[in-house]
Amino acid sequence: MSDRKAVLDYYRQLGFWCDEEMGFAERDGLQMIFHESDPAREIVPHAPAHGREALHVFAMVEGVDRLYEEFKSKGAVFQYELRTNEYRIREFAIRDPQGYTIGFGESVA
Repeated sequence: MSDRKAVLDYYRQLGFWCDEEMGFAERDGLQMIFHESDPAREIVPHAPAHGREALHVFAMVEGVDRLYEEFKSKGAVFQYELRTNEYRIREFAIRDPQGYTIGFGESVA
C-alpha cells in the first residue's frame, strides 16, 4: 500500500476493526494485513487474470444480502453489485482506495 492510512480508514468506515500501527483490518473472522511501501513508490495492483470482474480476494460469508446493504449504506465502492452467479453464489465485490478488490459471497440453496 502506498497509503495504508487511507485503506484502513476505508475498511474502518465499512465496520472493520483496524489497527493502524500494525496494519490489521478484521471483521467477523476475515483478517487482513496491509503493508505500507515507500511513499514515493506508486503501487498498482496486478490485474486479476480472469478479466475486469476477477478479484484479488474472495470471502464466503453468512448474510451476504445484509452485508451488501450495510456496506452500501456506509459508502462502499463496488467492483460489482449484488447478484447470483452461475455457480449459485450470491455475491458482490468492493474496491478499496488502492484498487484491490474483495468479493463476498454466500451459497444459495
